[in-house]
Amino acid sequence: MGWLMETGRVVAIESDAVWIEADRSTACGRCAARAGCGQGALSRLFQQGKGRVRALSGAQLSASHCDLGDQVWIRVPEASLLSGTALLYGFPLVLGTLLSLLLSSEGDIWAAGGFCLGIVAGFAILHRAIVLLGGIVPGFAEPELAGKADISQVRSDIISVTH
Repeated sequence: MGWLMETGRVVAIESDAVWIEADRSTACGRCAARAGCGQGALSRLFQQGKGRVRALSGAQLSASHCDLGDQVWIRVPEASLLSGTALLYGFPLVLGTLLSLLLSSEGDIWAAGGFCLGIVAGFAILHRAIVLLGGIVPGFAEPELAGKADISQVRSDIISVTH
């Protein structure tokens, strides 16, 4: 199983987890799809490139061994990210398509309206499910701590990406 890795700075510590502030622009700079990706644009527009993530204690590093300001590696299983993303984008699209097909016999305006209603309803249903599950997105695994990062290595990774 493959892992997606990212570095971040510890900004809060809980008993079994830490909150990490990651620079999303760094991750976007390494991504091959950065030019056509909407997530990078949304991050730049709304979140100024910073994001906070809760990371559980991992096999290599426990939350109790972290201090505020530490640079750490976090990881997420690739399969978890792909299945969760498929659910988050796929469910509203499928619901919109089904409503559009059901209403297509009434005319194009009804079909288009049904699609829009399905998209909005799909995201609303997912939002409600996430709230009921305590902020856990179905299909996504929570990130886990993979180890402390060597600050000079993190900076050299960032420099090599920008050149």
